[in-house]
Amino acid sequence: MNEGRLEFKIELPDEAGQLAKVSREFANRGINIETMCAIDTNVVIVTDQTVEARMALKALGIDFSTTSLLSQSMPDKPGALAEFSERLAEGGVSITSIYVLSRIQGATELVFSVDDLDKARVTLNMHESVPP
Repeated sequence: MNEGRLEFKIELPDEAGQLAKVSREFANRGINIETMCAIDTNVVIVTDQTVEARMALKALGIDFSTTSLLSQSMPDKPGALAEFSERLAEGGVSITSIYVLSRIQGATELVFSVDDLDKARVTLNMHESVPP
């Protein structure tokens, strides 16, 4: 079963080389990290190679949690994020995380998690049969 894109949330020890160890394991397994965020020892890695990422983190003995992500493309212009987030808010959906994947040819591709996937899909006119 393809889970689509997930964010993998991990906490690493506060020691030199910990992110290097994780990124090397991902590289050795051919896992592409699409984007990531690290603040102190908390790291979130986004990938669509979910089975492989689970195996890599388990092999390293690192506990993790995952969250499903949706994707959205929007114009790369001032106010686009405001309109997007307002639309979700008006639909009663809270954004719990958001990442920029790319900015190219006047468009920004985002991936994001929400508190209610079904409600977000309805609000954004997404269909579950079509990968987000």
